[in-house]
Amino acid sequence: MCDLTKAFDCVDDILISKTEKYGIIGKGKERFQSYIKGRYQQVLIDNKTNHNTTVSNWAMIKHGVPQGSVLGPTLFLLYINDLPAVINKRQYQFCLLMIQAYFSLIVTLWNST
Repeated sequence: MCDLTKAFDCVDDILISKTEKYGIIGKGKERFQSYIKGRYQQVLIDNKTNHNTTVSNWAMIKHGVPQGSVLGPTLFLLYINDLPAVINKRQYQFCLLMIQAYFSLIVTLWNST
């Protein structure tokens, strides 16, 4: 079965090699690489009820694509673009349904903000 629920958990090196495969080299590749590797994140919780703000420490993201990022959907397509070549027809149809569900969710979330 094709499980895409954790598609971006450990895809750093795979995505970087795929950028080369699709002709993204030099500065373009370096930018993708800097976007995927060596990132830090911080969580801010703004409690409007009692006007308190809590901020976590900065933490390094060891791997994966940042969730909710503008480049996320593009990198997802880059990641799955060669799926038809490596899976059979039934798995392919299932993956298409999952991709359709993923983009429906993205559109729904986008429209709700």
